[in-house]
Amino acid sequence: MSNESNDFTYHKVSEKEREQIKKDSKRLLDEFSSKLERIKTKEGHFSSSVSESGLRDEAKGWETDADFRDVTFCNAPITDDDSIVAEKGGWK
Repeated sequence: MSNESNDFTYHKVSEKEREQIKKDSKRLLDEFSSKLERIKTKEGHFSSSVSESGLRDEAKGWETDADFRDVTFCNAPITDDDSIVAEKGGWK
């Protein structure tokens, strides 16, 4: 059996690996964000515009599938009446 298969299994990450992961992640994010900046298009799902105050004028929202709400609430781990309960910033 090749040792390459063990490269992807769980192991304790060394400080050197941790620094390389940070370096690679930053490079990927920088490359991706620079490519995003070059995209010149308007978002199609908004039918309103941004006012001079920086706030978006409210408009009629887009239509969703009739079962969307039910499916979303069934998939949510915690709900409270008409709200999905989520931890704010817990992934940071």
